[in-house]
Amino acid sequence: MPSYEITLITRSLAKPELFTTIRRAAKVLLDNGAIIEKLESLGHRDLPFRRVRKQTTEHIYTSNYFLIKAFMPREVRDTTNTILRNDLDLVHVCYMHEKPKEPIYCNLAELLKPPAERESVKALRDNQKLGHYTRQMIYKRTEKEWKAIPKSYPIAEPEIIGRPKPQKYE
Repeated sequence: MPSYEITLITRSLAKPELFTTIRRAAKVLLDNGAIIEKLESLGHRDLPFRRVRKQTTEHIYTSNYFLIKAFMPREVRDTTNTILRNDLDLVHVCYMHEKPKEPIYCNLAELLKPPAERESVKALRDNQKLGHYTRQMIYKRTEKEWKAIPKSYPIAEPEIIGRPKPQKYE
């Protein structure tokens, strides 16, 4: 059975009437074979836009919001949707299909390895394609760096501690 998130928006009612309205909506769901997992009140809020009451066509600006999470077949969803939409105390009824959440895989041990040992980095290096222009730029850069290093420095004579310096013969 698929999981649904049902949003119920009631008109502004007193507590006893609100209780009977929500109880009536839950009873409709249960009588038709739905399994209610969770019923949550989102409180009394302003509506994003004005709505019209079904019988008297008076405008509604604030309302009570409720959220019901339930499991039910599609046929039950369609029948309960028509029943709840005809309820005069409910201003809006909306069914949203909830997709099952995939378990989160933690690869922290893989991320803590140095980049050279990671499988993802190895795959990137193996599949890396370098074009001619990129290779040429790398070659020029390394050539420039190589030329920038002075090659004619005099090599210092090694000093060995505890031994006399070797003398030069001329």
